[in-house]
Amino acid sequence: MAQKMIYFSFMFGVWLIYVGSMFPIFLLFMSLGQSLHVAMIVASVLTFLFIIVQRTFRGLHLINQSINQSQKNIWEKG
Repeated sequence: MAQKMIYFSFMFGVWLIYVGSMFPIFLLFMSLGQSLHVAMIVASVLTFLFIIVQRTFRGLHLINQSINQSQKNIWEKG
């Protein structure tokens, strides 16, 4: 449970960094409310993409680890 809270707080931090970095850029082109709204939407999309990529590579790492283990077992038997 504590590990999930750490993960969620990390993701919230990533989201805040995205909002904080994009908000001033959007503020140059839009009003205050519009730029904050667009920055929050773009930050949410980028955070979801970050989570998807992270989980994909974790899955690829597990697949690669099992392949390496099976190759190791084949070499030990041979």
